[in-house]
Amino acid sequence: MDLSFQEKGAWGVLAGLLVVAAFYFPAALDIVDYSGNPIALIAISIVGVVVLVVIEIVYHMIVALSGDTESDERDALIDLRAERNGGLVLGLSLFILVGHIVAETLRNAGEPPNGLLLAVYIIGALTVSEVAKLASQIWYYRIGRL
Repeated sequence: MDLSFQEKGAWGVLAGLLVVAAFYFPAALDIVDYSGNPIALIAISIVGVVVLVVIEIVYHMIVALSGDTESDERDALIDLRAERNGGLVLGLSLFILVGHIVAETLRNAGEPPNGLLLAVYIIGALTVSEVAKLASQIWYYRIGRL
């Protein structure tokens, strides 16, 4: 079965996101644990975004050369359902994060967790929700029915 442009795009973005995340999160957690330097965290965040954008641009250019880039109603419905799943995962992730903040604050006698660590956790929640969205999109294309 030939993949549509949208499905190929989802595969490419998912692969790029996982590669960038595999390098970003260990580096970000090391910065938070050892230096606590917000400038370094901002710098690797910017580098991560730029690398991800370059990967996506190059990949989509290559995929676009292969042919049909038109979307139909099925693509729109798949995208809508995948967005819903990603939103649910984001909501759940942020709910868990708030619970973590409350628990850590109570455990540490009223002192909240490190702000830089919370920033990395929020970026992690956003990443997990995007992975869930892309995986859902790929799943809906693969099963062939909605």
